[in-house]
Amino acid sequence: MKKVELHLHLDGSIRPTTISELLNISLEEAINLSTLKTKSKSLKEYLDKFDIPLKIMQTKENLERVSYELTEDLLKDDVIYAEIRFAPNKHLEQGLTLEEVIKSVLKGLSKVKIKTNLILCMMRGDSFEDNLKIIKLAKKYLNNGVVAIDLAGNEAAYPVMEYKELFDIAKKEGIPFTIHAGEADNAKSVKNAINLGAKRIGHGVRAIEDEETINLIKEKNITLEICPKSNLDTNMYDNLKEHPIKKLYNMGLNITINTDNRTVSNTTLTKTYKDLIDVFNFTDQDLINMNINAINCAFITLNEKQGLLKQLIK
Repeated sequence: MKKVELHLHLDGSIRPTTISELLNISLEEAINLSTLKTKSKSLKEYLDKFDIPLKIMQTKENLERVSYELTEDLLKDDVIYAEIRFAPNKHLEQGLTLEEVIKSVLKGLSKVKIKTNLILCMMRGDSFEDNLKIIKLAKKYLNNGVVAIDLAGNEAAYPVMEYKELFDIAKKEGIPFTIHAGEADNAKSVKNAINLGAKRIGHGVRAIEDEETINLIKEKNITLEICPKSNLDTNMYDNLKEHPIKKLYNMGLNITINTDNRTVSNTTLTKTYKDLIDVFNFTDQDLINMNINAINCAFITLNEKQGLLKQLIK
């Protein structure tokens, strides 16, 4: 099945073999450092798995390489379009400029014939000035490889409303955005993200806890970027049966399926689809519907969407 992925972190999807080679450590150690073997106790513990990938993503060559390899992996997973997100500010430790970071990643992505775009992440906990740089960078590269911004990081520690001024600037500049919400924090976080102007919500599953938030999602035609395996890994649910994706889908919400972090969560879209079929009896048509949702809310032009729909429904 052809697939579309909208919620995919570059630094959480680096091949362990590449980590092993670049850090000159054994493959076993690379896997242990970058992949979650058992459930984490919290989102924060899950996020700790990004320390090692970030260590190697500090040079032009390495940024280009990991970007190229991710597109190869997407191709093998029958992905026809992906919006890949990362935080450029995290890659300046060895003297690169933000411009060099972006150009290196775009160069890597361009090497494989698969349609991709970047979403640039502002980070919870970063300074206003640092996050403002990401908005300016997104503005400069908008529709030239970059299609939106995001707010990522420890949601519970940094409520979304603290970033209102930044999103007001993004709106003024005409930059689309998605926001991580309703993952480590409750339904109110989702509601606040929507009220800030987000048309898409990263995760958003905890909206199920509040009827008013569900109604707001329907009313505003908001899309949820759901990442089932990641939600289990961050200990939101004990097992997939408890995950609310089927309930949210049956409510008629715009649901999309994503991996979040292919390496950290040790998954692919194909594997995720199979698990959802096994546990919830989703049909092929259900999965196609969710891919249509993903295309319809992707941060691309109408012509590009129509091209993807033709590929999806051959």
